[in-house]
Amino acid sequence: MALLQEILVPLLAVNDTSLTVVEVCFAGGSAVKKGDLIMVFETSKTTYDVEAASDGYIQYLCEPDHDYEVNTVVARIYSEAEEVNLVAPLKVNGVAVAAITKVQKTTSWEGETLFSCEATRLMTEAGIAPSVFAGRDFVNGRDVQEFLKPEPAAKTVASPATKGASTVGATLPADPQKVIVERLSSGKKREIEYLGDVQSPGLTSTLHTWVETDGIFVHINRSLKYLKDSLLPVIIYEVSRLLESYPLLNAYFTGDAIARYKEVNPGFAVDIDKGLKVLKIAGAGRLGIQDIEKAVIDLSGRYLDDALELEQLTDITFTITDLSSEGVALFRPLVNKMNSAILGISAIDNKLQRCTLSLTFDHRVTEGKQAAQFLKELKDRLESYRAADPAAAVQGISCFKCLKTLQEDLAGVGFARCVTPEGKDGYICQSCLKGF
Repeated sequence: MALLQEILVPLLAVNDTSLTVVEVCFAGGSAVKKGDLIMVFETSKTTYDVEAASDGYIQYLCEPDHDYEVNTVVARIYSEAEEVNLVAPLKVNGVAVAAITKVQKTTSWEGETLFSCEATRLMTEAGIAPSVFAGRDFVNGRDVQEFLKPEPAAKTVASPATKGASTVGATLPADPQKVIVERLSSGKKREIEYLGDVQSPGLTSTLHTWVETDGIFVHINRSLKYLKDSLLPVIIYEVSRLLESYPLLNAYFTGDAIARYKEVNPGFAVDIDKGLKVLKIAGAGRLGIQDIEKAVIDLSGRYLDDALELEQLTDITFTITDLSSEGVALFRPLVNKMNSAILGISAIDNKLQRCTLSLTFDHRVTEGKQAAQFLKELKDRLESYRAADPAAAVQGISCFKCLKTLQEDLAGVGFARCVTPEGKDGYICQSCLKGF
């Protein structure tokens, strides 16, 4: 009999010091085959599958919907089913051994493990199999006591509003006769933790400016194939270049120092019924607008298909959140963990022909003057895309129905202004207006 595999909570990203077990795929003690999916972790950004490394019998030391610290032992695979039963379920001083997940320090020792008399006595009393300490040359009583020392099985995330005083789910009393209490999802708990990491000290400010958008898409749309009338690709393009001159907005506060990123890797927030994610445009400063548009489309497709890879979700140095499609006039975006700033894009006001940009920044890293200069320079860069004169702006007009441009209209009668089925101001050509 032997311990074949020990599954520890992996360190998948520097931000994730704990992961959530979202699924265990077998009953404890079940036979598993090499390559079987045995459990699924959830990180702050994505999910992570764990496969069996060999045939054997699975023992789970964790429960679904609980958080476990990195390097915690959450499962083991043994060569014999009887060995699983020898070590679980057990209780020591009323505490289930399955909840005791202290990581055992292993070595490359492949010979027989020797036990002191005290270790043997404690193991006999607790019903611990010798294979638990496989890979160690010698085990004493202190080693066994360390293994039996209970640790909290799950990590509870503190609410930013009550950090140091209470925890999520216990901040306010809930009368079950008056309310329906829903458990926080692991993703939402992680979001609270990450956003609260910067906002909880109360040292963030938000600056707003508006960008004149009259005629702005005349030139922008010529560079775009799919995201017509969207500011997101060009904003990512300009921000990634502008951050080279504002390194403190491409940084984060460590607690006693400022860490400036060597690379500029902006990310854009997306939430389409699959949870909030920030997707990274790696090396955006070296990409053209068309390349950035392609990256946005590709990453969004991967998000919808649950096919995102870890590197597409990590090492994001600056965040952009675009709510322009939601009709939002103004909002205050929240700075993410290990960032010092975030840019928010509001909807374009078609009557005023402008949209609002909002920059939230961390005062512990930079200051209002620098943030204001960044926002002004970004505004100037974006407005440089506007058509030089109204006549040129007219060239960008197209029929909302057939997409024919005014320049392509051979009738020479002109287009009529209208309200589209989506409730937006637009234009319609004479052919579509007459139903031809």
